[in-house]
Amino acid sequence: MKSIKIIAILSFLFFLNSCEDNSNDKELIICTQNFVYGLVINLTEKTTANPINGNITIVAKDGNYEETLENSDPNMSFYGAGERKGTYIVTVTADNYKTFVSEPIIVTADECHVTTEKRTFELELNFNRKLFKIKLSPRRAKY
Repeated sequence: MKSIKIIAILSFLFFLNSCEDNSNDKELIICTQNFVYGLVINLTEKTTANPINGNITIVAKDGNYEETLENSDPNMSFYGAGERKGTYIVTVTADNYKTFVSEPIIVTADECHVTTEKRTFELELNFNRKLFKIKLSPRRAKY
């Protein structure tokens, strides 16, 4: 009889343990295999709003991490910070334009990927031209 009581008590305890409240369990998250860039940068000329092309270098820096962004599409977008969250300062150098330094850009991430931060920066033309002195001397007209 004692063994029946012990078995009944152990069965009851096992039953209570198996009926825990699982409402705090996280849902199953399925991530894609896509590679997501944290930064997408476009450049336009400030006065005309036209896209800028040519010899352009864009560097994103987050603390000690530094990356040169890549241009790989006809829309002249630059991509970087692939699957890397952080706070980035972006520096743009381009021929005939003033160097541009951005405010901090925060790239966040969820369980699977970073959230892309898209920015368009307006660059100003650089008018650093050398000035030449021209000396005019009067000529006498011949009649």
